[in-house]
Amino acid sequence: MEIQFWKVEAAGNDFIIIDYRTPFFSEKLPDVAIRLTDRRLGIGADGIILIESHPDVDFFMGYYNADGSGPVMCGNGSRASLYFVYESAICRKEQYRFLASDGLHLGHIQNGKVSLTINQPGNFQSADIGSETVYLVDTGVPHMIRFSENISDLDIYAESPKLRKQYNANINYIEKIGESNWKIRTYERGVEDETLACGTGATAAAVTINRISGDPFPIKLQARGGDLSIDKNMDKLWLTGPVRKVYEGNLLI
Repeated sequence: MEIQFWKVEAAGNDFIIIDYRTPFFSEKLPDVAIRLTDRRLGIGADGIILIESHPDVDFFMGYYNADGSGPVMCGNGSRASLYFVYESAICRKEQYRFLASDGLHLGHIQNGKVSLTINQPGNFQSADIGSETVYLVDTGVPHMIRFSENISDLDIYAESPKLRKQYNANINYIEKIGESNWKIRTYERGVEDETLACGTGATAAAVTINRISGDPFPIKLQARGGDLSIDKNMDKLWLTGPVRKVYEGNLLI
């Protein structure tokens, strides 16, 4: 059987996206994710997204990390999903309602930017690592936020793998470069490596920046793969950024 897939990147996060409204994989979906995301023996990506039908919303986003964990929430994966659903004509609308593993989200596409709502953090905690205070924020995915300096030169692998396992969270490093303007780097669980961007991580960072540093929304986060903007409107957090189709192809299964 031959199926079509798209390779889509959203601020540097890359995804394999498949129209899965009619299920066809015979193997377990975590195994599919591991096989297809392998950058040497498969297509290669941070994760795989299966667009599934749902009776109450426009679609369900089934996102699986490269290590097979999932389905889980993914901010940039959600933006890539909205782009795919619109551009492939599965569902063309101005406003979307869709489900991810953490619940309902709203989305829209405007002027080449794709936006969605990120659920408000259920809790916001601080923790001490030596003399440093870090912040634990869950935006559909658990995150640790660390205020840092010179993150472009940071050895992100020095502490991140250990902290990732200890706190079961993505580890985000942020550096202020201006009013409501910050840099960010993220070590992601499920990928177990640095990724070029992380949408839920950028949102968790923006919430932390607003609470701790007092910077007003919208807050801009410059990731290595592109710029993300987080705004707050009517008590909803909106994540916005670029999305691009890299290529499309056919897969034999």
